[in-house]
Amino acid sequence: MIAGLVLASGASRRFGGNKLLASLGEHAVVHWAAAALSGTVDELLVVVAEDTDDMREALAGLPVRVVVNDAADQGLSSSIRAGVSALPPEAEAVVITLGDQPLLERECVARVIVRWQEGGVAAVATRYADGRGHPVLFSSALFPVLRRLEGDRGARAVLDGLGPAVALVEMEAEQPIDVDTREALEQVRSQLERRARDAR
Repeated sequence: MIAGLVLASGASRRFGGNKLLASLGEHAVVHWAAAALSGTVDELLVVVAEDTDDMREALAGLPVRVVVNDAADQGLSSSIRAGVSALPPEAEAVVITLGDQPLLERECVARVIVRWQEGGVAAVATRYADGRGHPVLFSSALFPVLRRLEGDRGARAVLDGLGPAVALVEMEAEQPIDVDTREALEQVRSQLERRARDAR
């Protein structure tokens, strides 16, 4: 089975409030981010700093399991540690994404999974027009390494150390916007509105 992991326990210092709960059309930011994984993975976990009613409401309608990161103040690596430690034992791989990237495309997640299923690699990353980004997939052989991560950084160092054991899925677009500020939220809102118009 392939699990999905949404990292959603950040402090939102630059945003001025919990950016993950900010309204974006019909849903909160974190709902959009998690929805990109829903239906493409076999089990979906969302790592949060606190298991609040507001977060549960924001994720309503999605088949998610909420995981509390008691060490959220230790940075991004703590979210990865908490999430990977909560994976079911039968998980063969995990796809990691960020809770503040509501524009992540489900097709991108699917392409990463397909590349891993083709075999020959221990991890799969995405490379956008402006650099590497999420989602990133790690095979179960790397779970022990991910559970030992420290500091306010992600798993880039793990990927950098794998050499040819990492496959890159090329994306023509730029990376999805991180909703780190109110201005970024407005940019995302405009893009979603444009998508809705184009779909009519």
